[in-house]
Amino acid sequence: MHGKTERGLDYTPLFRFLLSKVGLDWNEVYSEATSRLDKPEPIFWIVALNEDDKEDYVRVGESTYFSGLYINSDGKLKLSNPELSAKDMTPACSCCTHTLNGKVFGTD
Repeated sequence: MHGKTERGLDYTPLFRFLLSKVGLDWNEVYSEATSRLDKPEPIFWIVALNEDDKEDYVRVGESTYFSGLYINSDGKLKLSNPELSAKDMTPACSCCTHTLNGKVFGTD
């Protein structure tokens, strides 16, 4: 018997799509995102359903990070920490290229 193995799935386009929709109505963003996906779970890797669960950033790979998102009380998609940028991040090691939202950090 062989289990279902999911290899090579890259959700970077999804995460960039979600980041581009900050400030918009969550129900519309969610509807558009799920219409293009095989499953909705990866959306919630970076989107918290309420403010209490939000994170400033989320690690989605060995050295890949994305800004955390959440749904505010008005039903809008918001950045958990709008001030966060790649220059605020510190790499976990010196052997990898680390990114936040596609921007390299820790190469100074």
